[in-house]
Amino acid sequence: MPLSRRLILLSLILIPCLNACSPITAVRVIRHDIQVSEFTADVTQSTATVEGQAQNTLLWPLDDCRICVTFYDYGGNSLGVFSDGIKRLEPGQLWNFRVALNGSDAWKVARYDISICN
Repeated sequence: MPLSRRLILLSLILIPCLNACSPITAVRVIRHDIQVSEFTADVTQSTATVEGQAQNTLLWPLDDCRICVTFYDYGGNSLGVFSDGIKRLEPGQLWNFRVALNGSDAWKVARYDISICN
């Protein structure tokens, strides 16, 4: 098969995939921070919330992007993975995300990892 036909065929396969958000795309997390709150009533409840901002640095829109946060306690044990998503992220668009862990163990959060996930 001639090179030009192979390139056209490859383009037809790859172009639809360019819209999908993936870890190898250029979604950049600009900033993030965490706040942990404990509430006491009849039952102790707590919340650990990571808020931040991400940006699409590509020249085309991305679909179905997600920010994942893994929360850890002081012993390094995972308390769970939670996420926030956006259906469409336009070129250059800033996205304010919020990922929360709610429950009786959220006060135990000592650190977290953040990533682009799908």
